[in-house]
Amino acid sequence: MTDRQETPRRGIAGRRSALLYLFGSLLQGLGLILIQPFAIRLLSELQWGLVATSIVLIQVVVVLLSAGLPLAISQLWFDQDNGRNRSLAMYGFLTIACLAVGCVLAVGAGFLGRSDVTGTPWTIVLAMVIIGLLGTVLGAQAVLRAQDRPVAFVVLSVCSSVLANLAGLGAILVAGRTALVYIVAYGAAVVVSVVVALVLVRPRLPWKVPGMTRASMRIAGPLLPHTGALMLLTQGAVLLLAQLSGASMAGQYGAVLIFALGPLTILNALNNSWSTRIMSADPAELQARIREVAGEAAVIALVVGLLATSAANVGAHVLTTDPGSLVQVAQILPVVSLGYALFLVAGNVLYVVHRTRLMAFVTPAVLLLTTLLALLPATTPALALLAAVHAAGFALLGASYLIAVRRYTPADAWPSSVFLYCGAAHVLYAAVLWFAPVTSLWGVVELASGVVALGVAGLLWLRRRRSGSAAEQVAASDAERTTETAGD
Repeated sequence: MTDRQETPRRGIAGRRSALLYLFGSLLQGLGLILIQPFAIRLLSELQWGLVATSIVLIQVVVVLLSAGLPLAISQLWFDQDNGRNRSLAMYGFLTIACLAVGCVLAVGAGFLGRSDVTGTPWTIVLAMVIIGLLGTVLGAQAVLRAQDRPVAFVVLSVCSSVLANLAGLGAILVAGRTALVYIVAYGAAVVVSVVVALVLVRPRLPWKVPGMTRASMRIAGPLLPHTGALMLLTQGAVLLLAQLSGASMAGQYGAVLIFALGPLTILNALNNSWSTRIMSADPAELQARIREVAGEAAVIALVVGLLATSAANVGAHVLTTDPGSLVQVAQILPVVSLGYALFLVAGNVLYVVHRTRLMAFVTPAVLLLTTLLALLPATTPALALLAAVHAAGFALLGASYLIAVRRYTPADAWPSSVFLYCGAAHVLYAAVLWFAPVTSLWGVVELASGVVALGVAGLLWLRRRRSGSAAEQVAASDAERTTETAGD
């Protein structure tokens, strides 16, 4: 019996799994929101900037080192040709490669830090070690996603993010208010996450499965520039500010970056369901599955983005010490959601049609253009303009991937107009809030209004859907009676 037969293609990663992934991402976001206000007030502005920069480095480089392999591991699981063994072997390759490269980077950062009296590079040394360890977590999650085990997937996500930041917060409360103490505790929690990952899913040595070392390197090579560019597009603004305007300014932008990362985290969580639904589809049903998932992704991205924009005013007052200059930045950042959702769905399809080599060119090109546009606002610095460039970069990313993937799929498989209308609605909403007062009370009003408006829209949609279902049932009943009458 083949792997594909053992794992049915239909019914995988349905609504229950999607809801569990969503719950996990919300738990992550809530945990970080509850932790950050304490950390940013306990640490000095400089020390918080170092923590924010180190965590961004961890998130950027670990995905760079993964080289797109997690999705490849999930896709390979459904392959009829010994897919499960090959998937676990690729997981083993990812674990070993990340650990090796992370150690090399840590040694390099250590040599660079010997002459720096501030000790800043030593936080980067620890960040590199953490990066090497997180490859195991990424690989285990890729297998868990293919196995449709969302609870275990969420446990790993929470351990490696929320608990890690919570450990950092506890450490600066007890041991000392420095960035180094925070990152040491963060790394200890990541070690626990690695142990949990190995218990949940045991990798296989890549050389034990013929050809998998070479296959992993062949897949990772073209995806390496894509994944690095994607993470820099996501969080590189903090690094750019740190270089051009200093760690303090980077810390300010990083404090509200959660209003971009929050929606992206939720969409990434739901993509665990979207990707498996697309990858497990029969060729005959792929077009309908793409259209279904893409339409769902557009609507969810709009809802998530609007909620984040509505919460930006009150959120900036809670999460930052300078809301007056950061509220508008926080309101603009969630606009990244529509472009990112389109990229996710189109990227999944590129894995299915085996055209992932295109990613090596498309994403870096978008990053290059976005970086050139971001240089001036990052140098000035004009944080609101930088946030607008940030959002525009993701719109360009989604559009570029749609153009690329439509060469290999029918045009009517993609509800492009839905994305355009949703994007225009979100931009218009953010523009209206730009002129609203920057006060915590008005922020509560904005959040409440956004929640009520989306709630009413949801109820109207449900009512319309029920009416449509009732009409279909009546039509089906009439057709059945007509058939019976004709038979008589």
